[in-house]
Amino acid sequence: MGAPWSSKRLLILESERYRFQAAISDLSGSYIAAHRNDPLTASNEVRNWLAQGMGSTALAPAAIWGKFTDFTADNYDTLIARGYSPSDIEAQPVGELIDCMRDWLTARL
Repeated sequence: MGAPWSSKRLLILESERYRFQAAISDLSGSYIAAHRNDPLTASNEVRNWLAQGMGSTALAPAAIWGKFTDFTADNYDTLIARGYSPSDIEAQPVGELIDCMRDWLTARL
């Protein structure tokens, strides 16, 4: 990988523990977490990885999950009111979703 990539840190989420090893050997040294196809587990693993990288205390996993579910419900209602269908919301591009998250957070600060 070389010098430009030597300081990069990765989080790899996989549905089953150690499944990645069968396909990719270049990931050794990365933080690899199994989420078992459970969104709450995936959320907790991302939180723990970020907290480890920041070297500080992050919000509790339950608090993060609670805020995420609050956002998801509010975003759904907002988009429905704007004329989106449920399938439109499910297929919302990541960039738009991030904009919605940013707006939602800004309104609550």
